[in-house]
Amino acid sequence: MGLGELKVALCGSNCMNYSFSKDKLPKGASYPLKRSALDAALEHANLKDLVYVVYLRNQRRDEVMRADYYGNHRKDFYASGKTSVTVYSVPSEQRAATESSLLNEGVRAIIKWLEKTETAGNTWRSTNHQLALEFSLQSLKQTES
Repeated sequence: MGLGELKVALCGSNCMNYSFSKDKLPKGASYPLKRSALDAALEHANLKDLVYVVYLRNQRRDEVMRADYYGNHRKDFYASGKTSVTVYSVPSEQRAATESSLLNEGVRAIIKWLEKTETAGNTWRSTNHQLALEFSLQSLKQTES
């Protein structure tokens, strides 16, 4: 069995094929979502346009996760018509509550939005869009643009 056959045997026909990177975190910071939990949800959705998943140190106030769609007009690094997902770190003491919110509603919202990007009409797909999830005061807020 060759490597390609082994990959199909291990993950079936829904195997995710995206680039991944993850920042090292300083003491006191944690990622609120394990990659395995995200991968399981992504594989179940069978997304075709996801090209990149990145875990970054939190650089935006209260933002914990986001999905980006790169419009068909793009001619640079990002492939046009493709998507990415970013998970931002949180203070370690907020990890459990943030993880619970992401698993209960956040990941589902991101998946639903990513599925929409793959079926949206040409007008919508011609420009960039994003869905950001912010966690503050023990609740999750969605902002779409």
